[in-house]
Amino acid sequence: MDAPDPQRLGGLAWVRRTGGRLSRAERRRLFIAIAVGQWENAVGRAKLALGRLPAAAEQVDLDAFRVPDSRFAREAEAACAELPPTLEGHSYRTWLFGRALATVDGQTMDDELFYCGSLLHDYGIVSPTAHRDFTLGSVERMLSCAGAAGLDDERANVLADGICVHTTPGVAVDTDGVIGCYLQWGAMVDGAGLRMWDIAPRNAEEVLRRYPRGDFKRELAHMMRAEARAVPKGRFGLLVRCGLPLAVRMAPFDS
Repeated sequence: MDAPDPQRLGGLAWVRRTGGRLSRAERRRLFIAIAVGQWENAVGRAKLALGRLPAAAEQVDLDAFRVPDSRFAREAEAACAELPPTLEGHSYRTWLFGRALATVDGQTMDDELFYCGSLLHDYGIVSPTAHRDFTLGSVERMLSCAGAAGLDDERANVLADGICVHTTPGVAVDTDGVIGCYLQWGAMVDGAGLRMWDIAPRNAEEVLRRYPRGDFKRELAHMMRAEARAVPKGRFGLLVRCGLPLAVRMAPFDS
């Protein structure tokens, strides 16, 4: 599959060019994607309530997901450790949930890039900057890790694009690539319970045992609102107006 177009909505070049600010046409497009996502969430919650789990989900073995043995992985882990504990835990849960979903969907991806992207995808959200999408801060920290590890530019740009696009509603593998899609879908299992119906309950319990959530719901909602204030015409500005903080509070987790 060809690399995603970096100029597309949410892509690396688009975020760098616009700072994350959406045009009116782009807001309308994402609003429709959010509405579709809310419908899919309602259907999925019904499946969850009825215990309808895909057969492939039962076959997922978390122990098969190995931490990459690379300098880049170690650099990413050190950078992730700079985050608040709740966000650090979210990063590792995103990795495990995202890998589980990719396995259920029969998708393969660069394990090293996905691991490092999971650990750093939200790095920039702790320091919201006016008129500058937080994913740019995440990309900058990732690129510093990639440079220290000697990662080649092509792979680094693939990951940078995936980090940028992961907050765009309506992503698809064909247009946005596996890295960006499973960063989003893994993060949204943890953040709002989306696609929880594709995760075996025993695996969800094990992920939370390894990386407890703490007060993640409250802190995530706070960070999303701060980002929306910093970039009111950005993607989180739209997501917050469409009720994402409420979805976070209603996620099927105790905390």
